[in-house]
Amino acid sequence: MRTFILVLSVWALGLAAPAWKPFSSPQGHFSAVFPGAPKASSSQTDSPIGAVVTQVFTSTVAVGSYSVACTELPGAAVRFASDQIISDTRQGILQDAGAQQQSWAPLNGGYELAYRSPQKQGWSQIFLVGNRLYVLDARLKPGIDKRQWVTPFFAKFSAQ
Repeated sequence: MRTFILVLSVWALGLAAPAWKPFSSPQGHFSAVFPGAPKASSSQTDSPIGAVVTQVFTSTVAVGSYSVACTELPGAAVRFASDQIISDTRQGILQDAGAQQQSWAPLNGGYELAYRSPQKQGWSQIFLVGNRLYVLDARLKPGIDKRQWVTPFFAKFSAQ
């Protein structure tokens, strides 16, 4: 019995809400909180509208991963194809996660996507701010409480 209580206590400690750590990206023009120090990566994609550079900041913890992606877009793309950019972004997230959409809803200046696969549940927020596309993404093990593990991540994001 004591072993069971000890295992349960250790398991519960592992699922305690994270200690959110502030992070600021001058090159990405945003500030956010992550459950651990994020690692930066970047990629460049050639497209019909020109080269597009995306910077991604990712933090991985026991229950899943958190990322903020910032993409600099040509002004013409944002002016004439913003709906297509948002739609393509949503489809890209679902495809990358191998998941099915659970919900899609507008929110202040952007959209929130909820999705699920057998191995994970996820939430993304997508914003176009000027010529920048921001994608916040949290992919967690099934059953993890969104209020503790995702809401602070979204609530503390600020594009500058």
